[in-house]
Order: sequence, then C-alpha cells, then structure tokens
Amino acid sequence: AGMLNHLGILHGGVLMKKCDSTIGMLANEYTHSRVLTVAIKEFNFTKPGHVGDHIWFRTTLLKTSHHTMTFFTEVIGTDLDGHTEKVGEGVLVFVAVNEDLKPISVTPYHITNSKQRASVNQLIAAKL
Repeated sequence: AGMLNHLGILHGGVLMKKCDSTIGMLANEYTHSRVLTVAIKEFNFTKPGHVGDHIWFRTTLLKTSHHTMTFFTEVIGTDLDGHTEKVGEGVLVFVAVNEDLKPISVTPYHITNSKQRASVNQLIAAKL
C-alpha cells in the first residue's frame, strides 16, 4: 500500500527514491567513498508501474568531473505476463564526499571500447 498512489499504481516518488538509492550504490562502488545526490537533472515517467511488476534499472555512467558523476538510467518494468517496457528514465548527478561530507576527487571515467564510447556519446548528446 505504501508504494502505491491514490490511483493504485506505483507512486512516482517511491520509484525516484529507489532509483536514487540504486544509483547511489553504483556511485559508491565506483568511488569507494560516500556519495550524495547533487541533482536530478531530469526524470520522466513514460508508463505506470503496477502491482506485481518487476522494476529494474539499466544505468550508464555518462561522465565524471573533478567531484561528480553523472548517470543516465532507464527504469524498466516487467509485468506478470513477462511483457517488458520502459516506465521511466532520468539523469542524476552524485558527488563523492569524505566522512565530513566535503567533496573529494573522483577517478576520471575513460571508456576504452569504441562501441561503448559511441553509445555513451550518443546518450550524452541526447540527454545533457
């Protein structure tokens, strides 16, 4: 009940919270440090999520700066019949911080695979 809105579908705020937490864990793994959400640059809901749907995230690190990481995520839903479709997408920015919550350096992100680099560059052009 706490995950649904008054229409009986997945509450958008709940979905954003799960997305933020999931990408935060990925950012933490990348930096091996604490991370904080700096910005949700964009978040679009494209389809409703329903009771019983399996919701998952396909996330790409787009770029890093001295202190931040910018991620693009697609939110995917698979219903009880096995039909899969995108239910949302967003661009979120995280900052790496120390124990005092002060920004720290992030290792630059370099893609060595040319096919992956082209895919990420296409996402950057479309989303940033």
